[in-house]
Amino acid sequence: MRGTKGRHANPTRSEHVFVQEPLVRPRDESGHGSRVVSEGDALKYDPEFKGPIKGRSCTDILCLLLFLAFLVGWGVVAGFAATSGDPSRLLYPTDSFGRVCGKDPGLEDKKFLFFFDLTKCASPKVIATGCPTPQVCVEKCPSKNWFYMSETADKKDLICKDTVNKTQMDADKLINEGHCARYYVESDDLAGRCIPKVPDGVIDMDGNMILDDENNPVTGELLAKASKFLAKFYQASEVAEGVFQDIKMTWWILLAGFGVAMVVSFIWILLLRFISAIMIWFSLVAFIGLSGFGAYYTLNKYLTLRNIDNSTMTKAEFEFTTELSKYAELETTWLILFIITVTIFLVCLLVLIFLRKRINIAIALIGQASKAVGDIMSTLFFPVIPYILQLFFLAFFCVVALFLSSAGKAEYRVMCPGQVCDGCQGVTENATCNFETFDNSSCPGAMCQFYDYYVDPNIPRLHIYNVFGLFWSLFFISAFGEMVLAGAFASWYWAFDKSKDVPSLPVTYSFGRTLRYHIGTLAFGSLIIAIVRMIRVILEYIDYKVKQQTDSKIVRCLLCCCRCCLWCLEKFLKFINRNAYVYCAIYGKNFCVSAKNAFSLIMRNIARVVVLDKVTDFLLFIGKMVVVGGVAVASFFIFSGEVPVFKDHIPTMNYYLTPVIIITIGTFFIASAFFSVYSMAVDTLFLSFLEDCERNDGSAEKPYFMSKDLMKILEKKNKFKEE
Repeated sequence: MRGTKGRHANPTRSEHVFVQEPLVRPRDESGHGSRVVSEGDALKYDPEFKGPIKGRSCTDILCLLLFLAFLVGWGVVAGFAATSGDPSRLLYPTDSFGRVCGKDPGLEDKKFLFFFDLTKCASPKVIATGCPTPQVCVEKCPSKNWFYMSETADKKDLICKDTVNKTQMDADKLINEGHCARYYVESDDLAGRCIPKVPDGVIDMDGNMILDDENNPVTGELLAKASKFLAKFYQASEVAEGVFQDIKMTWWILLAGFGVAMVVSFIWILLLRFISAIMIWFSLVAFIGLSGFGAYYTLNKYLTLRNIDNSTMTKAEFEFTTELSKYAELETTWLILFIITVTIFLVCLLVLIFLRKRINIAIALIGQASKAVGDIMSTLFFPVIPYILQLFFLAFFCVVALFLSSAGKAEYRVMCPGQVCDGCQGVTENATCNFETFDNSSCPGAMCQFYDYYVDPNIPRLHIYNVFGLFWSLFFISAFGEMVLAGAFASWYWAFDKSKDVPSLPVTYSFGRTLRYHIGTLAFGSLIIAIVRMIRVILEYIDYKVKQQTDSKIVRCLLCCCRCCLWCLEKFLKFINRNAYVYCAIYGKNFCVSAKNAFSLIMRNIARVVVLDKVTDFLLFIGKMVVVGGVAVASFFIFSGEVPVFKDHIPTMNYYLTPVIIITIGTFFIASAFFSVYSMAVDTLFLSFLEDCERNDGSAEKPYFMSKDLMKILEKKNKFKEE
């Protein structure tokens, strides 16, 4: 029978749980005497303490009220976005009348935008003013070259504005009055717009040279130049439209990918429960193997592209296509990826070689966490709850962002082909106009047509609010999961007899305690991290703007230093928050008190924290990255068409990397939710172990609560014999 004097006495009041001993630290592992410490006072033995206390009260109520008020404000932003936005504007182009192709009444079957005279777009001012030529929605892009030469032309070949009745006018009048296009050439649809697919040189039709409205020959070079300037005008929206289209076409594949990631993560941590050592070593070898294969594949891709002429597209198509779609075909991209992957490979290999002994100890610590998980099997399923909640907030953010991005009213501006507005009174190029009342009688040739959607000045602020809401909500849900798991694993550790003293339903009780008492503490901690993350995002935006406006290396260097410091600060605060949640789960104190006490305990045992806890975190991170890397590699080969089995089932996309990136990011968050079980188990057990070492000394009066295996790993033992 163990010496358990006073061990099973029930605690009376929570105030007696946390007792401090002034300025004296217990004997260290080497057996040397006590010494004065400056990192806070060591904890004193308390016979009434046996894990998470029951007598507690609500903490950080003001932060809870602030969080609830913020959620209400987020709902107001969502309501405004829903009433003001129309995501179809991002999916389909808009014609000269401000109507959305493929969406507005009468245009459901006309999904492509056709330009009457694309050569009018061959000017730098297009970037600021838009293309000064009529633009209409058509069912399909032209599949041949056509040029108006005589009144006997077949009206069926004309592409006209749908506001004119072709039967009431002859062909000559339709063309000369600008109701129909004078010519068109064979085109492909790119980003919903008809872009010419033409060879170099002068374009002809049956041997006749094609002329524009000013009787100038239409050449491939001129159309390519027009496509270039037009591309700059549409570049940002094209990427958004392309990505939105890809998500719409592959949404079911994305959900399937998330499901696969969820299953793989669950199986991984389930196997970690039974064969932890094998799984950890397999993770290390697999990660090194994946990084090695990545280095080989990227190097091979680089060497292949270096010897290939990337001139498969026509000049016009190449100019219109955005940089995003070119990156995968650039040899420099694969060279950079090769350098990254080979660096990761070498670093992991060196870590494996030089830290192999520490890795063995860390694996044993993970094995103890596996026993805790095995005794509380419900912890394996708990990550599903924060995962679903995070998925909900992420989807909410995306929907609000889409509606905000498409909010605004149609804006019309005066377009002047050539110099037709020079000398005109009352008509100024690029001035706003009313489409219904515009009169060009004083300036023939001037047009009032759709330019863009006017964005309310408050929309950018609402975007910032929406982004901050995403950060705060995701960090809040993550913190909630951490505190619930910390409370459950602390109940397991502080049970003296693990076979019978562990309370029933520890996850449920911890869930209830957290939800009832400590939502405010979670809101406080997550708010701090969200603010730092928001500052980092703003700094990234400033750095992006600085790159565009200046080449000052000093400014860039200062911004880089600031970004690095903020990254380190965020990591440090996350570390403090995580341990504060463990303390709060055990003692029920507010955020500031919990953070102070947890930090003091860590600083008094900083050597152990660095040697064991951080190595353990590294091993779990490697396991998580193996899951993420495996799913990412599989999705890359599937969507790039290199797996014949899936090739016929994958729809045609604008950017095949879109679903790959989305699935990879989603898998990272999913794997993080599942691996957080073991990570939280290790952190809670380790922090409890440090406190156990300060409270107790292994004597019959003050025995250790840790298991015998954990005592063996960390070279501790109880100094009495079991009867």
